[in-house]
Amino acid sequence: MKILKHFCKKHKKDTVSESDTLLYIVQMLKEYGVTDIVASPGAQNANFNYIVQEDDYFKCYSVVDERSAGYVATGISNQSQKPVVITCTEATSSRNYLSALTEAFYRDIPLIAITFYNSLNSNYSLGPQHIDRSISQNDIKAVSVNLPVIINKETKRQCLVLLNAALSTAVYKHKPVHINCPSCFDIKSEYNYTNIKTWKTEFIFDDFVKLTEELKNKKIAIFIGSHPKFNDRTLTAIETFATSWGAAVFYDHTSSYEGCKNAILISQAANQIHDLEYADIIIDIGGICGDYSCGKLFNKADVWRITQYGEFKCRFSNAVKKHIVCQENTFFEQARNINNYKFINYFDILNEKIQSIQISDNLPLSNILVSKYLAKYIPNKSTLNVSILNSLRSLNFYTINSDVEIVCNVGGFGIDGQVSTLVGQAISQKDKLHFGLFGDLAFFYDMNILGNRHISNNIRILLINNNKGEEFRLIPDFENNLHDLTDNLIAAGGHNLRGAEAWAKSCGFEYMYTDSVENLESQIKMFCTKKYDKPVLFEIKTNDIDERRALEIMITTKR
Repeated sequence: MKILKHFCKKHKKDTVSESDTLLYIVQMLKEYGVTDIVASPGAQNANFNYIVQEDDYFKCYSVVDERSAGYVATGISNQSQKPVVITCTEATSSRNYLSALTEAFYRDIPLIAITFYNSLNSNYSLGPQHIDRSISQNDIKAVSVNLPVIINKETKRQCLVLLNAALSTAVYKHKPVHINCPSCFDIKSEYNYTNIKTWKTEFIFDDFVKLTEELKNKKIAIFIGSHPKFNDRTLTAIETFATSWGAAVFYDHTSSYEGCKNAILISQAANQIHDLEYADIIIDIGGICGDYSCGKLFNKADVWRITQYGEFKCRFSNAVKKHIVCQENTFFEQARNINNYKFINYFDILNEKIQSIQISDNLPLSNILVSKYLAKYIPNKSTLNVSILNSLRSLNFYTINSDVEIVCNVGGFGIDGQVSTLVGQAISQKDKLHFGLFGDLAFFYDMNILGNRHISNNIRILLINNNKGEEFRLIPDFENNLHDLTDNLIAAGGHNLRGAEAWAKSCGFEYMYTDSVENLESQIKMFCTKKYDKPVLFEIKTNDIDERRALEIMITTKR
């Protein structure tokens, strides 16, 4: 490739330049084998046009009329059966792509529309050429991404995720995509690709047996995010794969993998094993995981993600080496260790460490202590609804009987609606007990549902009331800098000081209360196992100091 030089001002070392984003685009086009570019002239895309015209890797064509350029690219792509880039400046020129992109969408022609925006402009700045691309027609692209100005490692990771999402869709799904890129007027005197480190995801559609060669002598893990209940075939396939390779299966209580073979709780692996040996390969399935600590498990692994419909997803912006497109059971059945390849028993390595963990018997009154007893006494064949963050994390330190169905609203991941979700399950399955474990913000936000006339005696709610959003007092950056100042607007302290007794009784609930560890275990046992002729609400009053101390004990346990 030629060394590219411009007559331009030398920019200072600490100056942010949009040209870095351009270089990532160019490099990623190469990674995905995209060679053809139909360029229209303009100021906003001038630097991109210059970079590719001087690079012998690309075949570039100039078409002034953007409407024609889109159709020229359609013709090239149709003949070559490969993606083609179209690029133009920011103003109304980009609107002229709509007809060709519509044609490409309905004919599965993989055009890659690279448009540009001035990062200093907005809908409110009266900047020239600004076009609002935040909304566009559904049938002109399968994916649309807005690239950031690259200023640090976080924006680099974000940029690579977005580029992989768009380019993999064009290459593997043969659909048009849109990439909106910051314009570059801060032009560098030369372009150096030495520090442009990229990753590309490979989509694999069949012959998964071949992948077993890559699993030999590796520490293998399966990671399961939130997941609907597994059917018997898929569950058997996962367990057989895991045992044949010695793979650990990382799960939390939303993963539907409770009580299955080679299961390792995410919280235990990420928070309680301090000398954690990282997996070499993680096979990732399922949706959002509500345990924030799970990102640690991906630190050094090659990630393979299974996706039934070929949609691009990655976890915590980590690189995904392979996207395996099939049903989950198909992969695990084909890729089990039928050839008796040598493997490292990663499950045994982690399980030995976990079995040596000794948790203190002196936990203070806290969500964690309540979770310990709830996990011990909750009846089989019941359901348990858990609110996000502190309640879910606390419960995830403990294994629970596999007959208990656990639900947490991690999709939208907000505090609202979990109590109503519990009620909905309870009124649809009146022959089961339905439990709830909620923090006070989540409970009081959604408490109006307790007056619903369909509620009966199969509902039992544990309310952990620390009179604030306790999670904000457990985040070190907040607590170390703000302390009690957090309580005012950040943690919303003081809203629920009077507790839930009056509301619970007015709604016909049996009410229980404690603010002491004394007799807590027996109270929770009674709450879980006694027969009541009313729904039950058990309010437990905790505080910041005890909640924080309990969490510290759990993550500094002796081995």
